[in-house]
Amino acid sequence: MYVRLVVAALFVAWLVGKFVLGREGFVHILLLCAVAVGVVRFVHERRAARQ
Repeated sequence: MYVRLVVAALFVAWLVGKFVLGREGFVHILLLCAVAVGVVRFVHERRAARQ
């Protein structure tokens, strides 16, 4: 559950940095981190449900 909160927080931080503050460049690392953590969590849950 906490991993989903981290993913959501990273995504919201990216949205704020990109659209509210108008930042470019390294703010996209937040989006990449959120996507990576979300994908790893999704794959982990699928593999755990299979066993």
